[in-house]
Amino acid sequence: MTTMQSHSASFRPSLPRLTQCAKVAQPLIPETIRRHTLGVGLNHTFSKALRRGELDFLHGRQARITVPDINLDFAVTLLGQRLQVSLKPVASDVTFRADTRSLLQIMAGQVDPDTLFFRRKLAIEGDTELGLELKNFLDSQDPEGLIPPPAYRLITSLLL
Repeated sequence: MTTMQSHSASFRPSLPRLTQCAKVAQPLIPETIRRHTLGVGLNHTFSKALRRGELDFLHGRQARITVPDINLDFAVTLLGQRLQVSLKPVASDVTFRADTRSLLQIMAGQVDPDTLFFRRKLAIEGDTELGLELKNFLDSQDPEGLIPPPAYRLITSLLL
């Protein structure tokens, strides 16, 4: 193995490394940038679903997503045809709580939300009907159609 190969192998991304980096870096990034990045990312990822009205059930409702292992806590609501992100969620209608690995497994389509729920890796609290609508929406998405191929490959490699 060459020195270059040795160095690149040692820098291979791992989920524990990335979660630690996210946990440390997140408080250093201004709230406006974090909120904007999440909003742009979610609106881009779900743009087709937004156009088709598949997220209309979020109109005037707050869904809170909490990822404790990276200290991420935000809420999403639908305003017009765009998802609005708040990093200071107050009264949410439903809360989804899971660690990074579990959320990536859902994103990659490797595990359905029900399995994680019954394994107690995904907690859903609050409005049961809204929680089911959101869970079913996420479960119905085609990860390879939503996530750009390089990002999808990275996510699946992190889950190995």
